[in-house]
Amino acid sequence: MLFIVFGTKTKTEDVGGGEFYCPSCQTRRKFTRKRAKNYFALYFVALFPLNEAGEFIECQHCGRSYNPEVLKQKLSKPQPDVARLLQNVKTRLENGYPVEYMVRDLTDDGLDLDVARNTIEMAIGKQRKTCPDCDLTYAPNVMGCADCDRALRSAQE
Repeated sequence: MLFIVFGTKTKTEDVGGGEFYCPSCQTRRKFTRKRAKNYFALYFVALFPLNEAGEFIECQHCGRSYNPEVLKQKLSKPQPDVARLLQNVKTRLENGYPVEYMVRDLTDDGLDLDVARNTIEMAIGKQRKTCPDCDLTYAPNVMGCADCDRALRSAQE
């Protein structure tokens, strides 16, 4: 008597990766994006593909699998150390970094626009110098524009 053993077998391939918030680990983890395909199998050997079974995300730490929708969750950013942030802002502005660029950097890091402006004001006060060519503003101790090398004018001028 001859038995023929056939059926289907699922095989996966890696199609990408990155970092995501793993719901199981409750923190950021590396992931692999995988694509699964069903194959016709004869004697447990996959011979040819039948159809796509879909994609999934696999956490490289805990090994659990998730629907790709899990990647739409925002990664939580660590809360900034306010004292260090303020010192960094003050140092950069006093070394000639334009106020407008600092506002952009702070909002890119997740701070609200008003909070970013208040942070800058706490660091260097309300006084500003302005470039006569490009209108960028600077801390009161800065003498020249970082973009066009022009001498700055005080707000009173």
